[in-house]
Amino acid sequence: MKHIHWLLITLLLGIITGCFVHCNMLYTPDIVLQDSGQPCISIPSNEDFFKRNKKFNIIDTGVFQTGVGELWSKDYLDLSKPYYVKTKECLRFNYHFQYNITYTIHFMSTEKGDNINKPWLRDMRIKKNKDGTLQLLLDEYARDVTQ
Repeated sequence: MKHIHWLLITLLLGIITGCFVHCNMLYTPDIVLQDSGQPCISIPSNEDFFKRNKKFNIIDTGVFQTGVGELWSKDYLDLSKPYYVKTKECLRFNYHFQYNITYTIHFMSTEKGDNINKPWLRDMRIKKNKDGTLQLLLDEYARDVTQ
């Protein structure tokens, strides 16, 4: 009886933690700095793990700045003109990012043929160094104004 009790606890714990680990609430996009000094924001390659050339439908995109609010947004809700991208393909963020400002980038996607929305979110800052070079800071480094 004692073994059954521990077996049930282990089973329940595995089910509960497995569900929490499996269900991400927010996804993290890839962001790299292009030669132009502007970021390339994309869906990471691990979203197409089996290299099937998946297409992702972008539903909306946006740029947010803490203390200011939403700076730019665009939705792609017209079903006759879907906006599809593949992994590692730069999304259309028609916004000119300035240096030394922390931005929160967000967009929503679904896999082509699927109706499950995936929210993507990441903080970024393009730092202009004293020597004129640019450095991309992400996540907690973007939020750290001492950097």
